[in-house]
Amino acid sequence: MANEELGRAQDELQKIGADWALLSSAENVTYVSQYEVPIDFGPLANLSYGPVLALFGVDDPGSYLVANGYYAGGARQQATFDEVFGFDILQVFEPYEAQMPRENFVAAVRRAFQQAGLYKGKLRLAVEERTLPLAVTRILMEEFPNVELIEAGPAVETARKVKTEREMGLLKHVAEVVNVAQKEMLVQTREAGKTEFEMWSAVTEAMHEYTGGKLFMSGELVCGPRNKSVAPGGPIRYVTQPGDLCEFDISPRIDGYWADMANVMVIGAEPTEVQKMYARAARDSFYAGAEALRPGNRACDVYEAAARAYDKYGLKLGHYVGHGIGTTVNEAPWFVPSDETVLEPGMVFCIETGAYGEEATGKCEKTLIVRHNGGPEIFPDFEWGIQI
Repeated sequence: MANEELGRAQDELQKIGADWALLSSAENVTYVSQYEVPIDFGPLANLSYGPVLALFGVDDPGSYLVANGYYAGGARQQATFDEVFGFDILQVFEPYEAQMPRENFVAAVRRAFQQAGLYKGKLRLAVEERTLPLAVTRILMEEFPNVELIEAGPAVETARKVKTEREMGLLKHVAEVVNVAQKEMLVQTREAGKTEFEMWSAVTEAMHEYTGGKLFMSGELVCGPRNKSVAPGGPIRYVTQPGDLCEFDISPRIDGYWADMANVMVIGAEPTEVQKMYARAARDSFYAGAEALRPGNRACDVYEAAARAYDKYGLKLGHYVGHGIGTTVNEAPWFVPSDETVLEPGMVFCIETGAYGEEATGKCEKTLIVRHNGGPEIFPDFEWGIQI
């Protein structure tokens, strides 16, 4: 099966002189293998000794995953890699079996290294310093003196910046889940008197109904006075009042890819003039940033365009202007003054702009694709919450 993402990673790793790569972060393993590495949550976060690992040749053939026994079956079905080395962890259904998660993990890693032939001659292995377990580093240092370790992170990050057609399809698919959520929140904010818990339950139920199955998500719902600060968290047990603002920022994950979009609505009342002003300022900022989202411009140019849009309102941008999105919800490049990454067609971003004050909040966030010609494609282009 063709794997364009793996090919792009191999091209970038070749530029730094790597012969093989061993990736250990969930986002990079998902990217190169096309296996949706689970987000460890609950019992498996502690029962599994090591992370899912992706070992592959840069020039030589061969690609291998190492995954605990609870994940290995799914990895064999989804991944495009040649082989999956599974290993036993705590056998909760076989309590009298020998419980040796570390030993099993280490043995699986050794099998993968042997299968790949890492013992043959001098070679350079690209690894991720921030996520590679010490147990794996020890194996490499003690048993493979012929292997030189180099850092893989920046090369794979470069590969991930421009999305493949497959990735764009996955990003659009998960974005539709947010589209469903934002439309439901517009319904939930027509009347006051509900708690944030009730509203959150309604929109997450709509998301689950749309996907028809398990869904991992993060985000926040903030109503009323807490909107004057950035990212106060929520939902909480707050009963909404007529005229309250509702800020809803939601990020689901499907097939290893994320969406991230936000909207602000007025609950059970017409917006005040101040609320309209904040909404108009945030919207102007969003579209100013979108206008700058063209090939050849820099990430910092998008930041400057979006930040300047607040000047005529006497308001100040409350945070960065957005970020890339893919196998992580927030990835490079970032729209900040210091990021001089040159934009290319096929990059996918979330422009996220907002101003926060005592009387009102304005926040806008949608996903955009940089196109070869003209302005970016915005998806899904759901209705903004405050009509102006």
